[in-house]
Amino acid sequence: MRVRVLTVGSQGDVRPYVALGAGLQAAGHDVRLVAHPAFEDLVRGSGLDFAPVAGDPRDMADNRQLRALHDDGRNMVRWWRTFKGVDAPLMCQRLRDCWEACQDADVIVVSVLPYLLGYAIAEKLEVPLVRAFYFPVSPTGSYPADFVPAWLPLGERLNLATYQMQRQVLWQIVRPWVARACREVLGHQTLPILEPFGELDRRQQLLLYCYSAEVAPPPPDWGPFIDVTGYWFLDRSTDWRPPPDLAAFLDDGPPPLYIGGFGSMTNRDPAELARTVARALTLTGQRAVVLTGWGGLQPAELPREIFAVDWVPFDWLFPRVAAVVHHGGAGTTATSLRAGVPTIIVPFFLDQFFWGRRVFELGVGPQPILRKRLEANTMAAAIEVATTDPGMRGRAAALGARIRAEDGVARAVATFERHMDRPREGSRPR
Repeated sequence: MRVRVLTVGSQGDVRPYVALGAGLQAAGHDVRLVAHPAFEDLVRGSGLDFAPVAGDPRDMADNRQLRALHDDGRNMVRWWRTFKGVDAPLMCQRLRDCWEACQDADVIVVSVLPYLLGYAIAEKLEVPLVRAFYFPVSPTGSYPADFVPAWLPLGERLNLATYQMQRQVLWQIVRPWVARACREVLGHQTLPILEPFGELDRRQQLLLYCYSAEVAPPPPDWGPFIDVTGYWFLDRSTDWRPPPDLAAFLDDGPPPLYIGGFGSMTNRDPAELARTVARALTLTGQRAVVLTGWGGLQPAELPREIFAVDWVPFDWLFPRVAAVVHHGGAGTTATSLRAGVPTIIVPFFLDQFFWGRRVFELGVGPQPILRKRLEANTMAAAIEVATTDPGMRGRAAALGARIRAEDGVARAVATFERHMDRPREGSRPR
């Protein structure tokens, strides 16, 4: 089959889909991955065909509106304003890029962020749309949608209602821009007034979740077209060697912490964040490898207990540290849990709150620290728990072993092929 995979965003948004694409291609499918130009080498280096889509995630990381949004990631009004200022102007060009890349598609696989573009193109071509998401969004009575605090005792019916409300709100926010793009690029006259997400569920269009059921078990009320496959890891070459000064730092004392530059999450005041991190390390007497990266975490004067790097492969580093502190992105969380070390999450946005809660509920990390409440004392307290609690370390090690025993890509490919071979309720022939 000619499989066209659409994904936009940062490294964490792209790497799982490169891994999935490589698995599908190894199974005999013709795979083209559509992503930002910055990831062309990564895609082609994995043996996949590549097509570009407009936008550069590094430019978005420097956007002031996104910085403000990351400080209050559950504010729907701010989310709407940010979408209007950042994503809406690119909508037509992104749809045009994806449309050109999918002309010959037999099936379209779409990640979270370009989901509506993939939906519009699949409807136009009358081909199946496979949703491939890295955090749960399917309605369930077991817990509410992610904009509602999970501790609220809503009950099954109200939990389900929160998903319908969230879907409708998001759809009404983006529908005018999606409709305009569809008219200009695809010639669609209208889009449904009500959200289309439930219709895909009623058709039983395949939905793959690329995380481990050991971390977030599927609720009992999900349908058979939903599969939690396990993580889709794209590991680098095993012959990678660290710079000599990093190797010397790791050898010169007990295992340090890893403290991320918080991935693609930008900060209003990176200097203040750096001071908070340095003060927390002083309070706990811990050493740390600090990743600078897009987060702007740049300590001006580094004490000998801190080693700063611009980049290091997480799959190599995390098994060598005492604990991991990061923003809770799905990819970084997956890698830290697989390494079997305690994880401290400082969530900024969207699914990061969900992963922070799951890490805490599993007992493999302290309670997450909201970005607005991040202070040296709160970070120090979390570090103290993560590095001294033997029960937490044991649970983290055991979870890591179970995750390492999974093969999420193989399961996803098997589910994909099984699902594509049988008719689906409400599906339409090409």
